[in-house]
Amino acid sequence: MASRFPDWEKDRLPDAPVFRWRQWTMLIGPGLLMVGANIGGGEWLFGPLVTAQYGGRVMWLANVSILMQVFYNLSVMRYTLYCGEPIFVGFFRTPPGVRFWTVVYIIGDLGGVWPYLSSNAAVPLAAVILGRLPQAGDDALVRTLGYVIFLSAFVPLIFGGKIYNALERVMVTKLVLVLGFLGFVTLFFVGADTWWEVGSGLFKFGSLPEGEFNWATLAAFAAVAGAGGLNNSAFSNFARDKGWGMGPKVGAIPSAIGGRTIRLSHTGKVFDLTPESLLRWRGWLRHIRRDQLLLWGPGCVLGMALPAMFSYEFIRGAENVDGNAVAAMTATGIAARHGQAYWFLTLLCGFLIMAPTQVSQLDTICRRWTDVLWTGSLHLRRLEGNKVKYVYYAILTVYCVWGLVALRLTPNPLVLAIASGVVMNFALGFSALHTLYVNLVLLPAELRPGWLQRCGLAACSVFYIGISTIAFRQQWPKLAAWLSSQGS
Repeated sequence: MASRFPDWEKDRLPDAPVFRWRQWTMLIGPGLLMVGANIGGGEWLFGPLVTAQYGGRVMWLANVSILMQVFYNLSVMRYTLYCGEPIFVGFFRTPPGVRFWTVVYIIGDLGGVWPYLSSNAAVPLAAVILGRLPQAGDDALVRTLGYVIFLSAFVPLIFGGKIYNALERVMVTKLVLVLGFLGFVTLFFVGADTWWEVGSGLFKFGSLPEGEFNWATLAAFAAVAGAGGLNNSAFSNFARDKGWGMGPKVGAIPSAIGGRTIRLSHTGKVFDLTPESLLRWRGWLRHIRRDQLLLWGPGCVLGMALPAMFSYEFIRGAENVDGNAVAAMTATGIAARHGQAYWFLTLLCGFLIMAPTQVSQLDTICRRWTDVLWTGSLHLRRLEGNKVKYVYYAILTVYCVWGLVALRLTPNPLVLAIASGVVMNFALGFSALHTLYVNLVLLPAELRPGWLQRCGLAACSVFYIGISTIAFRQQWPKLAAWLSSQGS
């Protein structure tokens, strides 16, 4: 890659949408897409692990986590509104340079590159085939289904013109089906005591489980509330591809089939600061705040609360939760009370929660590095704008090979999910400070965030790095003992 990224070009800032409730479909954007993606394996897996074992008292961690991410998401989209580039490209525009940040963010991505959602989504599917929860002797079936689900996740990324459009359709469909089922169950089958336990727990700030507990589990619970890790940076990519701010002037990543006319500029485009452009800028800021405060934030709280109520009601006090049972044990709990039909419906819900989220995970990792290479590589800058898909699909192919190997090597998927969550927190905490730096250095003074947002980004960093540091210190003796045994 080049040691210096190309300078921005100049263009006019488009008019911001004028929102009216009768045109509510205007709200469909990155926030709704990411709500669909973020109601994922974490919420379904950590319901039995956290709420069922510790009760609703730890739900405040999810609330704080989502609030911290709102500050982060608004900040990364602010950068995109100004120049049309994703925040990840902005990171690489700052000192000490491309090589340094490449190493840093490859390490930061380690928490998100494991396709554990495919292996976990295979569990409810295997349970439907077997008519019971998978056991040790069923590992071959679960692993094979994991391969099939992982490979199937690539299909929506190949068709549909803009990849963003395909993702939006998948995630909105998932959102309607999953929230519809979970909402029905919690409304008609969940008792008032469970509603109170989980609902009040959202505001019991500082409350922790009694006795000994696993900080790594709580850290991972905080990581999966919302997007988590570097996945939050995708808000800036999606804002560009949706056509917000300067996004239409830059373009989008086209799909392999159906995207021949879609182009992506090799560099961002900014606007001159005039009274008219500043008025349009404030309109765009209001638009992304609606996206976060009306859709993404409340949607993610709901997406954490409903699975938590589900698990607390039907598998309260669960112990000895292992990597296979955790993905489907809620189905056993509800079927014991309300009939076998809910066994299949709950398994289907678990599958719909985890499998589409694997699609989003594939896309966000690949598009982060596609954008950096497309802007930073001297060789790639010679290509026409519609050729960016070759870069995207080359990275996707490499990830496909890695994913198949990883699924073969993956240990207990639940252990992997916890470890990934701890690493993701460190990455999010660090990138929050980097986002603050980018906003204060690369944006004109008139467009920089105010003190509330600056403090929010700093608090985001302290929260995520702090909780994972505590978890790491608690788990270090076990990790050191394991490393010692491997060396002997």
